[in-house]
Amino acid sequence: MSKRELYHWHLFDAAHQPLPDRLADIHFGMVLSAMVNLMRSADSAPVAASDFFVIRDRSPAAGPEVQEIDRLRAQWRGE
Repeated sequence: MSKRELYHWHLFDAAHQPLPDRLADIHFGMVLSAMVNLMRSADSAPVAASDFFVIRDRSPAAGPEVQEIDRLRAQWRGE
């Protein structure tokens, strides 16, 4: 893939949010969190849909790896 094609895919991705892969991730996260919350005990904490996200928008503990990922994402977005 050329740099130009990659740039056009980046623009397409930004204009058509969310793409099917992210949308499926959100939907499955919502379904799984509902199932887990229905079956949890009264003394356990509820889970959020973001706990089950596979692709993105997870918020792990900030460490050097996370900072590097954030830096690369910002570079990818042209920030």
